Amino acid sequence: MHISICTSLSLSYMGGGEKWVIQTAKELVHRGHTVEIYALPILLEGKRKVDPKELLDDIPYTEGYKHKVKADIVYMLYNPLNWMNFNTSKPRIAGVHSEAYWQKINPKYGFYPNLANIMNKLTFNTEFKRFDAIHMVTKAYKINHPNVYHIPNFVDSNMFKPTKRKDNVFTVAYSSRMVWQKGWDIFEKVKELIEVNDFNVKITAGKVPEEQMPDFLSESHVTLVPSRVDTFGLSICESELCKTPVITSPLNTHIHLELPLLYATNVREYVKQVYNLKRIWEEEPQKYNDYSNYCRTSAMRYDKKNVCDRLEQMFKEVSISG
Repeated sequence: MHISICTSLSLSYMGGGEKWVIQTAKELVHRGHTVEIYALPILLEGKRKVDPKELLDDIPYTEGYKHKVKADIVYMLYNPLNWMNFNTSKPRIAGVHSEAYWQKINPKYGFYPNLANIMNKLTFNTEFKRFDAIHMVTKAYKINHPNVYHIPNFVDSNMFKPTKRKDNVFTVAYSSRMVWQKGWDIFEKVKELIEVNDFNVKITAGKVPEEQMPDFLSESHVTLVPSRVDTFGLSICESELCKTPVITSPLNTHIHLELPLLYATNVREYVKQVYNLKRIWEEEPQKYNDYSNYCRTSAMRYDKKNVCDRLEQMFKEVSISG
């Protein structure tokens, strides 16, 4: 099958959606499909983080503001009016990889997400009709279309697994971007309150290479994910697959993961949850170990092979029905 993937952000931005495109494309090629990727040269913020062509193993990748795309099936990461940039053949699948469309407008969320949100509110009644199917990575939100696939994001459990012993000092990890959307300011306040009391705090914020992330997470005793906005919760799954519990915000997308999570809504609650987990680790080590094991067992539902089987089946069904 010839599959074309279209995205409105450059893969060099390397956010969650861009990682999904790269990993999915490589897996589809591994399964014998032909894949091409088309992108707009747009970044949400900052500089280009990677050279996509170095990560794609010879998968054709084209950046530009106008693309003509023809394939057996076209998968487009949904953005309102992106048909103006991508002239594609049919059948088409719209992949909804952003929670922005269900959020209130907030200047801190960023220009492009707010713009997409506004445009979606104006055009969603007609935009989704252009597609033969819709792919949602979460069941947290409803969408008006007769052919919706709910297939989550995935994590390679052969890579994200326990690789190191836990540190001797109770260690709190943060592995998200240092932005308002991911609750960086909340984490900074939590960090100030716990560092004075025999805690070790580790921060990646993009500084730890992907291949070293399992070590980073495995050595930690808990990962904080204080996100205000999260389309899926990939960092949650990665942490739990490494048998490291997670304290996070009770967003709909997090709740719908159906994973063993500890929730907090403000700095005080995050600190309380951290201290409570530290107490269990110190006083009831078997209870902590059992909970950590349960985290990995539960997160295996997001393992790469099972999820990619479902994605491949979606492509086949839509290419035939379309």
